[in-house]
Amino acid sequence: MYTFKVGDIVARKSYGGDIPFVISSITQDENGKPVYILKGLVYRIEADAREDDLVRPNLKYVYMNMQRYMNEVTRYASTRLYPRGRYALARPRYKPGKILHIDSSSDFLERCLRFYRDSGLKPVGELASESRQPEIVRRLLEKHKPDILVVTGHDSIKKNSDKYNINSYSNSKYFVQSVREARKYQMSYDKLCIFAGACQSYYEAIMSAGANFASSPGRILINALDPAIVAEKIALTDSRMVVTPQEIAKISISGSKGIGGINTKGQMIVEDGANKTV
Repeated sequence: MYTFKVGDIVARKSYGGDIPFVISSITQDENGKPVYILKGLVYRIEADAREDDLVRPNLKYVYMNMQRYMNEVTRYASTRLYPRGRYALARPRYKPGKILHIDSSSDFLERCLRFYRDSGLKPVGELASESRQPEIVRRLLEKHKPDILVVTGHDSIKKNSDKYNINSYSNSKYFVQSVREARKYQMSYDKLCIFAGACQSYYEAIMSAGANFASSPGRILINALDPAIVAEKIALTDSRMVVTPQEIAKISISGSKGIGGINTKGQMIVEDGANKTV
C-alpha cells in the first residue's frame, strides 16, 4: 500500500517544497517501488518523485496562497492588457476572434475560460490529456471553426538532458503533433493563430511545426494563465494590426523566456467608424 494516493496535494523536499503539486498517477520503477507523477497546481509543470521526497503541505496554507497568487496574476494580466480597465465589447461593431482552448487540466481550463469571459469573449473549452490532443484537434477545429487555437497542459524537461531532443520532454511531442494536425486544417498563420506548449516545452520544435506562439524559449515555468493571455490579446486586437512577441513578453507572466513567437495578425473585426479600443 502506498503512502500517497492519486489526488493528494504534495510538495518535494528536494526543492524546498517551493511548488505545490497534485498526484495525477502512480507508476513503478524497475524494483517495484512507486514513482509519483505530479502536476503543478499553479504552474504548467509535470514532474515525478520518489516517495521519500514527498511531503504533505498544510492544505489551508496551500489553497490560501494559491488563491491569493492567482488573484494577483489575474489583476496583473488585466492591467497589462487593459491599462484603462476591462470593458464590454460593443457588438455588433466589434467582432472578437473566436478561441478554442484545449487543456489537460480541468482546473486550469476553468480559470482560463473565466479569464476570457471576463472580457466578454465566448471561448470554447475542451478537456483532453496531452497524449489525446493530437487525435481530437482536427475534429474540434472543423466543428468550432475558431480563429485562435490554444493547445496546452503540463510539460517538463528531464534534468541534465539534451534540450534539442524531443524525447527529453514529457509532453512536447504531443504539442508538436497537435500543431501539425492543426496546420493540415488551416495552413495560414493569419487565419488560424496557434499557441501551444506548457512549462519548459520544446519551443523550437513547436514553432517549426507551425505555431504562432509557443513556450518555452528559456525552458522556464509558465503560469496557468499565460496561454490565455496570449489568446485573449490576439482575439481583441484589430485585424488590421499585428501583435508582436515583444508585446506578449510585456503582458505575460513569464515574459520573453516563457513565451516566444512571431508577429501575428489580430483577429478582432472592427467596423469602419467604430472607436478602436484595443
